Amino acid sequence: MADNHNSFFQPQRQSKTGIVLLFLYNIGTVIKSLWVFVILFFVNKDRVNSWLVIAAIIAALLILIISTIIQYYHFKYFIDEENEEFVIHEGIINKSVIKIKRENIQEVNISQPFIHRFFNIYKLEIDTPGSSDKEVKISALTKQNAIDLKKYLLTELHSEESSNVTEEQFANEKNKKSHIRISVWSLLKYGITANYLQSFFALVSLMVYGFSELNNLLKKAKFDTVLDYDTVESQILRFSVPMLVFVVLLIMFIGILINAARTLIKYYNFKITENIQSFSFEFGLFNTKNSIVTKSKVQVIAETQNWIQKQLKISYVKFLQIGKNENEKNVSSVPGISMTEKQQLVFSIWNENPLFNNYLKPNFRLIIVNNFQWIIFPIFLFLIINKGLFLNYWLLAVIYVVLAETLILISFRNLTLFFNERFIRLKSGIWDIDYRTFEVEKLQTVKISQYFWQRKTNLGSITFITSAGRFKMVALDFFKLQKMLNYCIYKIETSKNK
Repeated sequence: MADNHNSFFQPQRQSKTGIVLLFLYNIGTVIKSLWVFVILFFVNKDRVNSWLVIAAIIAALLILIISTIIQYYHFKYFIDEENEEFVIHEGIINKSVIKIKRENIQEVNISQPFIHRFFNIYKLEIDTPGSSDKEVKISALTKQNAIDLKKYLLTELHSEESSNVTEEQFANEKNKKSHIRISVWSLLKYGITANYLQSFFALVSLMVYGFSELNNLLKKAKFDTVLDYDTVESQILRFSVPMLVFVVLLIMFIGILINAARTLIKYYNFKITENIQSFSFEFGLFNTKNSIVTKSKVQVIAETQNWIQKQLKISYVKFLQIGKNENEKNVSSVPGISMTEKQQLVFSIWNENPLFNNYLKPNFRLIIVNNFQWIIFPIFLFLIINKGLFLNYWLLAVIYVVLAETLILISFRNLTLFFNERFIRLKSGIWDIDYRTFEVEKLQTVKISQYFWQRKTNLGSITFITSAGRFKMVALDFFKLQKMLNYCIYKIETSKNK
């Protein structure tokens, strides 16, 4: 196998077209940092000496060209076969060396951002457990180099696992490959029904930010007309309530359209290819990405689905591998997947689709605790700070109480711990319902706890610790939790002795 990858054992540079790419990236970084001054130049160009601007631009371009060439020649990568490390040399003035043990490599992702397509080159990112950012990025590789390096770092790394697979299975692997495509219609359904509240608030935040930046720009340009929030607020309040509701709904509609378009662009042509040991995800319209999910490394399968998506029979599924929690950006996920396709992937990983007949629900006292936390305490605090303001806006306080109580009751109703002999599933959420399923044998440990005031009511909490994060549920029957703890510890210990 080493003969096929000899080039990786000698220090080598990126593709030569990477020089142009790095130069464009550096220009983009400079423009992104100085865009305000660029606009100010065009606004006040009559007050600025053009020759000085031209000289400054030429000097900046020369500096960028020289730094780009140095950056390119100082960037080298290779595999240290003796120490089983992937090594990166980089830096212009302050040079650095990055060494990553092959055994610590979690993911190797290949992508082709839009600008890379013009040069027919690819970007390779290497990820290790315990880091939310990519450890190493190689920005300019030929497709063959990127694929070969990815295969070497991942496939050979799992040679021990591969040894458990027979030669006959490997010989038939190509015939056994299965493909799943997430259709444009499924992506569109997901884009319309997911993250619309986040899109709404993001759009409002963008409008506020744009207003602030425009105001600052007008001040720097010394324009007579300067916007202020009081003026805008007074103009808005002149509209009737139905008009304001219409504006809010319009913004939400625009947010939904933006989210749908973003989903289509990001996940376009989503293709899942299944091999004996892994899944390969490939997607993207302008920025093509490729990631691998190793079946044996999947610790948790997290699914999110709201009521509308349930009627449309689609959901959003994340595969959490070792060292990857669900809040990280680069978690392997599939949007708009149908129930049949999801079951196919789950069965391929666990050789069964978990079914649960047993479950635990939290005690009703959790509602009392949440009422105190989200209703009683905030109102009491508001009364102490400004009683007069509270009395003037008592109707808003009533609306808040009703809304908060509704959300508390819905959350309590959905909170459930399902279990069987092999799997545990936690259900939670209000509108977007989350299901996190994991194998008992793959748990790192399980902890139960009980506060002294919970002893009389026989309540406690349980925490499941996996290599992909911690999952906790509170206000459960403590006697049943003790039995579950003993069973989980038994399964964990017996799995270690296999």
